[in-house]
Parts: sequence; structure tokens; C-alpha cells
Amino acid sequence: MAFVLTSLIVSYLGERLFGLWVDLKPTAIRDWLQGWGMLAPGVYVLLMVLAIVLTPIPSVPLDIAAGLAFGLFWGTVWTLVGAEISALIAFWLARRLGRQWLARRLGLERMGKVDELTARMGWRAVFLMRLLPAFNFDWVSYAAGLTSMSMRTFAVATFLGMLPPVVAIVAVGDLLVSRPRWSVLIFGALFMLWVGPFLWWLRPLHRR
Repeated sequence: MAFVLTSLIVSYLGERLFGLWVDLKPTAIRDWLQGWGMLAPGVYVLLMVLAIVLTPIPSVPLDIAAGLAFGLFWGTVWTLVGAEISALIAFWLARRLGRQWLARRLGLERMGKVDELTARMGWRAVFLMRLLPAFNFDWVSYAAGLTSMSMRTFAVATFLGMLPPVVAIVAVGDLLVSRPRWSVLIFGALFMLWVGPFLWWLRPLHRR
């Protein structure tokens, strides 16, 4: 729960601070992307990679802008491509630069327990944390790279887990102008997924 709460706070503060220099309104991002013409998909994918690898840059406005700029189908495609590439980059960086450091900090015995837990349920954890938007996408990618999980397992769990929320958030942008009420309803459902883990944790029975 501390991980969820911290990730939400950091994401919010990052969006607020970054928004002081860049207009993060989805409509403004759409207009900027469309100015690139045929290069717009490539520019968008690059932005997605930067937004996830460099964690303070928010990615949700980009997802919504993808729906505005490219429509539901292609917006989803380009968002999935950018998110998958960036997740693998973050995973690789953590595996390359952080795993040995973590092993030295934890010791062989504790690191062995982490790897054992990862082997049993690591892919399930990644899948669920991709499915629930409450978990910071960037942090999950870096954290998974510190474990013994294979990149292939991580890639598959990431893609399958993020598919439903990506379709939903891109749909918010696609419907924002033509059907704003549907856009609000979908975003409301995503918001419930954000706060869902907190509601589950606060249940008296679960706490006991």
C-alpha cells in the first residue's frame, strides 16, 4: 500500500511540475503531434518512451492525446508499442545496473528468497499491476528488472496486463469530442481502478 500511495503522489507531483514548462492538455498535445504530419506516430512513440523511462514525465495525457490524434485503433497500437518498448528499456536498465547492487544490499539469502518468490508469482504480480492503473507503470518496470524474472516473461505479462487499460484510456481521448459523456464514464471507471486497492485494503475484515 505504501508503494501504491507513493507512486500516486510522485505521479501527481511529476505531472504538476512538468506541466509548468509544457502544456499537458491532451488537445494541445494532439495539435502538436498533428503538426508532425506523417512523422506523428514515430514522434508519439518516442514521447511515450521518454515519459516512461524518465519517470517524472506523465504518460496519461499522452494516452488521451493518442485517441484524439490517431483514433481508437491506431491510438491503441502506437500506445502499446511505445509502452512496451519503454517498459523493456526500463527493465533492461534495472537488470544491467541495479540487480548486482541490490544483491549486495540484501545478501545472498534474502536475494534468494526474492528470486524464489519471483519464480512462483512474479508474472502474476506484473500482470495485475499493469491491469490496475494505481501502480506506477515506470516503477513496476524498474522493480521487475531487479528480480530474476526473464525479459520474455516480463514482456508478455506487461503486454497482456496493460492491454485493457490502454484501450480504455485511448478511448477516453477518442470519444472526448464526439461523445464526451462516454469519455467521462470510461475515465470514471478507470478512476475506480485507481482507488480500488485502497478500498480493498481499508475493509475491516481484510485488515483483521
